[in-house]
Amino acid sequence: MQERPSVRHITVKQGILDISDLKTFLSVYGKNAVFINADYIVGEDHAYFSAKKAIEAWNEGRAVARSLPLEVMLYAAATRQINEALKIGVREGRNRTVAIFLEENVEVEGFREANVLKMSKEKIDRIVNFFKINKNELEVAGVEKLPLIVRERIVLFDLNK
Repeated sequence: MQERPSVRHITVKQGILDISDLKTFLSVYGKNAVFINADYIVGEDHAYFSAKKAIEAWNEGRAVARSLPLEVMLYAAATRQINEALKIGVREGRNRTVAIFLEENVEVEGFREANVLKMSKEKIDRIVNFFKINKNELEVAGVEKLPLIVRERIVLFDLNK
């Protein structure tokens, strides 16, 4: 396991990210930042809460992943399966992205801030399917409570891992 970094703050930004070579991009920016497909994030609080819980687990020696950025991805996806978590990551090309900076807020080449967290029926369906949210659960709580349901999934992941 890597040395435990001292994270002083978390910054969450949303925007458009153009990536020509994913491997190179992640080697440059992926050590202190996490880039997630915005279509799987219900709001900035989802991203921030995931990072906060991942850092707590990392600092307490309860991490599943071998790197803090990957641990944040696991929390954001509420799964201990790395392959599942990577499904919500960015790809080569144009990405609607939520960037979580774990140390300093750096300038990321190809990233421009934009509001990409707007909800749509397609996005709600994608999130409900990805997080395995039961239709009855959503019906009882209401779609406006979707951020709380996702947050609950993250807490349950933390408790059960």
